[in-house]
Order: sequence, then C-alpha cells, then structure tokens
Amino acid sequence: MPQGKVKWFSSEKAFGFIEQDNDNDIFVHVTGLADGVTAIDKDMLVEYEVEQGRKGPQAVNVKPAAAAAPAAKVEVEEEVEDEEEVEVEEEVEDD
Repeated sequence: MPQGKVKWFSSEKAFGFIEQDNDNDIFVHVTGLADGVTAIDKDMLVEYEVEQGRKGPQAVNVKPAAAAAPAAKVEVEEEVEDEEEVEVEEEVEDD
C-alpha cells in the first residue's frame, strides 16, 4: 500500500492532495477517507490505495500511516518461582 504526505486537505472543500514518492500529487476526496477517518492534516503521513477517478487517479481508503501499522507484538518473559522456594529475609532493628 503506497504512503505519502498530505500536501493539503480542506474539510470545507471536501478534498485535497497527497504528495507521492514520485513527486506527483494525487487527489483525495473526503469520500476517499477510510472508515472512521474524518479528516487528514497537512504533513500527516498516510497510506492509501489508488483508483481511477473521473479525472484521473485518486487516493481511496486513506488513513494515517500509524493507524495502518500493526501493533508491535511484545513478548515478555517472566520467571515465576514457587512461593515455597522463595526465601524472605527480614531484618529487624532493635531500638
């Protein structure tokens, strides 16, 4: 899925443009935003798909790149000791 940086987007005008890696800007209409995305901000890194629109290629399914990235899987290794094997040392101070 291609990524690009939002050149500008106007919710009021309902469209904008994304800068692509090949230095060609691609049109994005408000209807091309992914479900749950209501607007995109200037300079935001986004992922999108390309479809042929009435006047040429346009971005669809546009979403912030961070939202598109899968969550990192973190494995945590824990050593659990049996309570009976754990020795607890207590120091008692005499006053």
